[in-house]
Amino acid sequence: MECDSREPMDLEQELIMHRTRSTNTVAALSCAALLVMAGCDSLLEVSLPSAVTEDALNNPATAALQVNSVAASVECAYSSFAATASGNEDNFQRTVGVAGGYAQYPATPGGGSCDGDAYSTEWVNPFLTAMGQGFQTWANIQGYAIANKPQLLAKLALYQSLTLDVFGEFFCEFAINAGPLLTFSQTLDVAEGWADSALAQIAAAGGTFAINTQQGTVTSDIQQTVLGLRSRIRWANGDLVGAATDAAAVSDGHMAWILREEGEDRRNMVSSYQGNGGGIQAAGFLQGQINIISPTIQTGISELGSHPVTGVPWPNPLPFTGYIDLAIETATGRAIDDSGNPLTLADAGTEKDTRVQHAIGDTGSGPDYIIQKYLGLADDIPMINWREMRLIQAQAAGAGSAGVDFVNQVRTFDGLPLVQGVYRTLVEADADRFDDLVIEERRRALWLEARYWSTKILNNEKLWFPRQLGEWITTGYTSALGGAVRVLMPSAEYDINRNFTLDDRATGCPAGQRPVGF
Repeated sequence: MECDSREPMDLEQELIMHRTRSTNTVAALSCAALLVMAGCDSLLEVSLPSAVTEDALNNPATAALQVNSVAASVECAYSSFAATASGNEDNFQRTVGVAGGYAQYPATPGGGSCDGDAYSTEWVNPFLTAMGQGFQTWANIQGYAIANKPQLLAKLALYQSLTLDVFGEFFCEFAINAGPLLTFSQTLDVAEGWADSALAQIAAAGGTFAINTQQGTVTSDIQQTVLGLRSRIRWANGDLVGAATDAAAVSDGHMAWILREEGEDRRNMVSSYQGNGGGIQAAGFLQGQINIISPTIQTGISELGSHPVTGVPWPNPLPFTGYIDLAIETATGRAIDDSGNPLTLADAGTEKDTRVQHAIGDTGSGPDYIIQKYLGLADDIPMINWREMRLIQAQAAGAGSAGVDFVNQVRTFDGLPLVQGVYRTLVEADADRFDDLVIEERRRALWLEARYWSTKILNNEKLWFPRQLGEWITTGYTSALGGAVRVLMPSAEYDINRNFTLDDRATGCPAGQRPVGF
């Protein structure tokens, strides 16, 4: 089998047909991956394979296996991506005995294969491989005469949409099949097109159905899952009206999952638990509120700098940071003070925010705060969380009674104090305060779900990125911060693709969202 070396189709045609294969890097990777059996003697031994054989591609009986292969690659990539995102969300300190740069902001994310060891958070290539396999599998299934074709195509389109959503939400620019450079917004348009295709296939199948694998149920309702994903895509692309419309179709309590499985190649943790006997040390321990370094603070930032576009210095301490002992004011539902600093149990009249659970535990270098989420294989990573849908609706509604009501729907479900009284009056009358409420609610309600990074990107004048200014200072260890807000494709993509050069890096996103120091 040879990888397709034909000239790429016209981009518009590719977007319509969903037949693009990949970027330059993944063209070779996906071709090789499809020829690998991943150590199994029989296709029947593969439950959620990351690759299938050449013969299987020409066999309609393996159609479900081919789709599950794409799903497996996406799940592996997404779980590593979620671990990386936690660093961009200011979750973790980095200190002696803790592996990986989870508190860093690299301008270019790690490539890698599919988490070959306990410390890897390289997620780009697994997504690219999944996308390349997805294009090929989409083409294969079109030619199969099988009864469940619409269901398989709907599932495949969902995972393709999710993959492209990640590239659109977190990259400055992207390229498909050696094609022209797409802005993040254009990449999100392609992701939305795949979501539309999934919905069309669901209709062709006669209505919604569950996505089940041998490992468990990914979602019981694929239609709501696709609508939730499309809502996220539209929200990230600035279409709040369309996002809110889709979000309204997702019912309270609906969840879809990235399943967590055995083996280091399937990333069994997001943040603090490492498999294969390593103990709780793979990602670090929970970060308190970030302060400028001083003689009395052992962990912090030595130099914050200013926002590169506005020139406004960052305040001290940094607002919307810190996850230790988060609390909510019982009487009013207030979770942040007037400067955006989160309330904690040290503040009078508060109670614990049970969404951000932590405990004192072994970090590999002594006891410290570790998370109490994703503690076992049964704790899967949310792919779609209905809470985000309500918060998208809240943002679309804006300051006012309707917007606060959406926030309170989430609070009610989670048994937390409602936004009420004088605080409700305040945020209903002040758009800036209302935005602060929604930002903090997203930070807590979607904790460690790889969603707050996107919130920070879209609110980067309020929410801090170091942009290569300053250092983490810890006892006995100093680690320079990177500079990313969004991230860049690997430099090889700019070198190889004839449509653009290294000079085009970071041109696909607004100035305030660009990484620095590359």
